[in-house]
Amino acid sequence: MNRRTFLQHSALTAAATFTASHAAKGPAACGLGISTYGLQSMDLESAIKLVAETGYDCVEITAFEGFTGDPLLVSKERRAGIQKQMADQKLRLCALMADLHPNAEKAVHAKQTDSLKRMAELGHDVAPAQPLLIQTVLAGKDWETSKMLFRDRLADWVKAADEMNFTLVIKPHRMQAMSRPEDAIWLFKQLGEPPRLRMIYDYSHFHHREPVMTIASTVAQSLPWTVYVASKDVLMKDGKAVFALTGEGGEFDHAEIIKAFVAGGYTGDFCCEVSSQIWKAKGYDAVAATKTCYKNLAAAIQRAGVVQRR
Repeated sequence: MNRRTFLQHSALTAAATFTASHAAKGPAACGLGISTYGLQSMDLESAIKLVAETGYDCVEITAFEGFTGDPLLVSKERRAGIQKQMADQKLRLCALMADLHPNAEKAVHAKQTDSLKRMAELGHDVAPAQPLLIQTVLAGKDWETSKMLFRDRLADWVKAADEMNFTLVIKPHRMQAMSRPEDAIWLFKQLGEPPRLRMIYDYSHFHHREPVMTIASTVAQSLPWTVYVASKDVLMKDGKAVFALTGEGGEFDHAEIIKAFVAGGYTGDFCCEVSSQIWKAKGYDAVAATKTCYKNLAAAIQRAGVVQRR
């Protein structure tokens, strides 16, 4: 049995075990969220209100510089109000989205590390009773020439995570240097598998890749390291990857992803992400996109035999 066949077999075995065990125990539960990444046309409080009223039970706040969740733009008074708003609307914070790209210049790296700490302060202020995740991509163009810099800079960010009490979650991205689960796993092992450094899984970055990366094989490979799952679709048009809203691409079933993860013991959140390819396009409707993503991912959760954790 080759490695790919073994991974696929392992994931299918886990799914079968899940089906049998949960038939007796009752359905597993998971969180359903969406990022404010695609809600930049409204202030943070309005975005949170929309997310809660749509039916989501958690929200990811995009904390990029200049975005609505930028810690420098959210005062202490607003943070207290957001904490109350989320509690009143029974909405959890599932993560903060960062955009920190490891840099060789020490001054830039120090600035990025300070930015990461400010994000952690924001997360603890708006959700003081919850474990905090901060997710980011790492950028870069070529894995072999980037990986050592990634390793060294991540070592400092893990120290910041220990100091500020959060988990740093890195995302393999099809258009960047760290593009496959094995790349992230290499970094984890190089750094001694620190518990505050983990991975976010997003199958839209693995679909239509060569060699073929199936849901079964990538979930089996990623599962031990994954604390967060992002959901969106991807299609190929004119040889280029084009992202779509969760469930709108029609080329893979998010229920398969959910079922495989929960079968392996995953108890975290599944969070819809609206790509900037979509929300920056003319005519984009943030409210409609939020509702579409919820409808499609909630249906996938139901097909997977899982219930939404409130």
